[in-house]
Amino acid sequence: MRNLLIQRLRCAVLLTALLGAGACELDLTNPNSPPEELVLTTPEGIIALAVGMQGQFAGASVGSGMVLNSMRSSGLVTDELSTTSRALAADRALGTGVGVDASFGVVSSPYTTAFRVVRSAEELLASAPSVGLGPGTLAGVMALARTYKAMSLGIAIQHYQQIPVTATLEANPLQPRAVVLDTVLALLEQARADLGSVPAAQLADFNARVAIGYNLGNVVDAMLARYYLIDGQYQAAIAAAARVPLNRLNVFTYPDPLRNPIWAYSQFGLDYVRGTQEFVAEADTSDDRPDFWLRLDQGMVTGSPAVPLRNLRQYSDRNAPFPIYLPDEMRLIQAEAYTRLGMLPQAAALVNAVRTQCTPSATVGTFSEPVACMPALPVTALDTQTELLVEIAYQRRYELYLQGLRWEDVRRFGALSGETPSVQWFPLPQNECILNPAANNC
Repeated sequence: MRNLLIQRLRCAVLLTALLGAGACELDLTNPNSPPEELVLTTPEGIIALAVGMQGQFAGASVGSGMVLNSMRSSGLVTDELSTTSRALAADRALGTGVGVDASFGVVSSPYTTAFRVVRSAEELLASAPSVGLGPGTLAGVMALARTYKAMSLGIAIQHYQQIPVTATLEANPLQPRAVVLDTVLALLEQARADLGSVPAAQLADFNARVAIGYNLGNVVDAMLARYYLIDGQYQAAIAAAARVPLNRLNVFTYPDPLRNPIWAYSQFGLDYVRGTQEFVAEADTSDDRPDFWLRLDQGMVTGSPAVPLRNLRQYSDRNAPFPIYLPDEMRLIQAEAYTRLGMLPQAAALVNAVRTQCTPSATVGTFSEPVACMPALPVTALDTQTELLVEIAYQRRYELYLQGLRWEDVRRFGALSGETPSVQWFPLPQNECILNPAANNC
């Protein structure tokens, strides 16, 4: 099965590269590559494209995928990561906030990668219903395409203030954040409906051939919880988070010859970034999570700019998995939503559940969820909205390190997060400003 997946992924990456080639008019025929109409009109072509779309999102090398692009941006503009002397000037600029330019690859890559995935998802949505897939496989492919389009748009709108919501090559209007979040949530709700439209047994073929290694239904509910919270729909966020099991990790895997892109980007590959000592120094002394994420048993190095840095403990293996979400994000989503609704006792109970957990409930291979193993806080320390929000911001910082969420958290919590990002938003990439007539030259 593992070799079959790798073979499928290699083929699928080629297919998705062909389909995402953009608007260039140069027509070079490759006799070894299937034409687009063959990819989109056969069941095997659709399956390969669905597998390849997941590879586009997860990334398999340095500089690729939404996993790296989200983690890198969020980490560098906040207090999670800082650069080494080997880093490119563009990466350093994200950390300082000085000279950030729309021409930088680190600025444009979240956008271009997101819309590469969106393009593949839209091809699947348009073509999958007509190729003769079985009902369960079709429902799974449609749900997968909607989920990955939603996740890509959701990450992109955390980087840029306006983006399109489709990957059309025609004039494509930039949409404000509220419209994009509505689109993300509608896609995820439809994905949930797709999965619920067939008996679970009919999804067996899809799970075996496409969504290998994770439960798509769990991912959909987790993303609904995440984006309902960001959108301020707190009751819906609570309901979605409650559906996600806390004893399961859903991860992207990187079997050889693939490489975890964080491994490739950090000190284990290019050696561009390390974790900040600031992350360690500002942790509660009873918190076990800094040592989960970083190597506190090793000496510090001096970065560029000259701040002390720590080696990563997680993602230190080229095949290390990456969690699509972490289980306790769901508790913290519920805690924040309850707090913002004024339901403080419910929020306090969830915060203390995260604080006091000492044994991981979920493990995949060598990766387990982080646990704080901290003492519970008394009711008197969590009986105001401000106290709860400060504690939730702290817990999110240490529970969800390098998950690509810190930048959005800092904006949402404001001063309560204790951090100011070096950059509030990225400028749209130069190519989008030039080539998209609806962008009005940005």
